[in-house]
Amino acid sequence: MENSSGYVEANDGVHLYYEVYGHGRPIILIHGGGLSMVWWNKQLQSLSKDYRVFALDTRGNGKSGKTPWGHRTARYAMDIRQVLESLELFDVTLVGWSIGARTVLSYIELFRDYRLRGVVLVDECPNVEVHKPAEINPQPPPDDLVERKRWELREMFVNSDVSDQEIDVLLAGSERNIESQGVTLGPDYQAQDWRPMLPSINLPVLITTGGKSGAYPGCLYMAKHIPGANLEVFEKSGHVLFYEEPERFNAVINKFVESLY
Repeated sequence: MENSSGYVEANDGVHLYYEVYGHGRPIILIHGGGLSMVWWNKQLQSLSKDYRVFALDTRGNGKSGKTPWGHRTARYAMDIRQVLESLELFDVTLVGWSIGARTVLSYIELFRDYRLRGVVLVDECPNVEVHKPAEINPQPPPDDLVERKRWELREMFVNSDVSDQEIDVLLAGSERNIESQGVTLGPDYQAQDWRPMLPSINLPVLITTGGKSGAYPGCLYMAKHIPGANLEVFEKSGHVLFYEEPERFNAVINKFVESLY
C-alpha cells in the first residue's frame, strides 16, 4: 500500500521519518505523544483512495531520530513546517490526535495558516482545566512487563475486544521511542493554555472527540470558541475514536476535506 517513504532533516539535524500513500490533495497525520504512525493504520488505506496521505513519526518516536531535546509542541510544530517546506506541500489538511492536536494548535499560533487548507483536532483539550479526570481502573496492572504494557494501552480503549495481536502491533511501533521525551513534554503540556487563541483561528476546523473521553469537555469548549468550527462526537468511543470507529472517522475526514475545495 505504501507508495514511498523518506526522511526530512530538521534544522537542528534531527531526521524525521514519513510515509506517503495515495495521490491527490495532501493530508498529514500526526500521532499522539510517545507513540508512532502505526496508530493510523486504519486510516491509510481508506483515505489514500482519494488523497495523498502523509503519516509522520514525530521526533524521538518510531523511525524518526532519537533526540533527547526538542520535546515541546512548539518544536514539533516547527518540524511540521519543515516537512511541508521540504516536501513542497501546499493547501495541506493537518490531522492531529492528542499531543498531535496540541502540535496543530502550536503551529497555528506560530505560523497561522501557512501552507494549510484546514485542520482536524482529534480528541484533545485546550487546557487541563477543561478535561474530565480519567476513571481509575479498580484492577491493578499486571506484574508481567509485556502484559503490563498491553494493559496500559487497553486503558485508552472503550472497546475491550482489542486483540493481543493488535495491541502488540501498536506496541511494536513505539518500541524504539526515546523515553526522555516525557521529561519536557509533560510539563509543556501542563503549562499550555490555548483558550485565549481559539477565537483568532481563521482556518476551517473540524473537531472530533469520543463521547467517553476525558477530552470531551475540552473539545466542546473548542467547538464553541473557534469561529465556524465543526464538531463530531463519537458517542461509543474514548480517546482512540479513529481506531474504534474507523469507518465513520474516515468518512468524516473525507467529507471535511472535500468541503475545503
